[in-house]
Amino acid sequence: MCASKIKAVALDVDGTLLDSDHRLRDPVKGALRDLVANDIYVILATARGPKILGAVLRVLPIAPLLVCFSGAWVGEIDRVSLTVTREILNRRHSMPVARSIVAKALELNVEPNVLTVDTWRARKMTREIMLESQIAECRPLITSDLLEDGNEPNKILLITAEEASNQPLQRIAHSVRYVCNATFSKPNYLEIVPLGVHKAEALLHLTAILGLDLSQVAAIGDGLNDLEMLTEAGVGIAMGNAPDAVKSVADWVTGTNDEAGVAQAVCKLFEDALI
Repeated sequence: MCASKIKAVALDVDGTLLDSDHRLRDPVKGALRDLVANDIYVILATARGPKILGAVLRVLPIAPLLVCFSGAWVGEIDRVSLTVTREILNRRHSMPVARSIVAKALELNVEPNVLTVDTWRARKMTREIMLESQIAECRPLITSDLLEDGNEPNKILLITAEEASNQPLQRIAHSVRYVCNATFSKPNYLEIVPLGVHKAEALLHLTAILGLDLSQVAAIGDGLNDLEMLTEAGVGIAMGNAPDAVKSVADWVTGTNDEAGVAQAVCKLFEDALI
């Protein structure tokens, strides 16, 4: 897609902004500073919820706009207290849909993670949930009452062991396809958000408020839940560690997350005079 002058850069987080050890590399920090210094909006577009971004936000050299839950929530939060300072969009599952997803997951022996802007709930601390909590530096509330407080969730996350067959996740994704958007952020991570929600839809909403068009956005990502964002942004950039399905929709491919690919991409945007 032919881009206008780039006024915003939207970045996936895991596998894109962060390296394989979930660290923010110094060249990437420098690239973020350069963007802000040139009056370019920086938007984190991630499957994570706002509170689960805390560890990332605290090491960022800038204060980004946030597209969370793969597009179900848009806004800003205080990087120290993690309190919401601005809410632009907040889309949630209806309670009947949420209950049906949880029931289907438990029927297939998959432990559901139920997330809102303020909470992360799980019934037990499985090995996979423990690994996710270590990555996020945030632990879920362990409770049998995943939905009983009546707080409609923004996202339900299903995680299986990496070595296990993802057939249960595929079955769940198929069963909810008419009432939800279910996408894989990793082969063993199924992200289930309300119908019609994806990162590009959220960016369209956000850029309209900023007085911009999607043609003025450069998007960088590595996952299947980045497909719409890379396709619809003015410039779509796939990470070198992205699967072929993601690379195939991108305008070009940058280095991997372990090669500070985001910094390489930002440098190219400057060199090509797109910023």
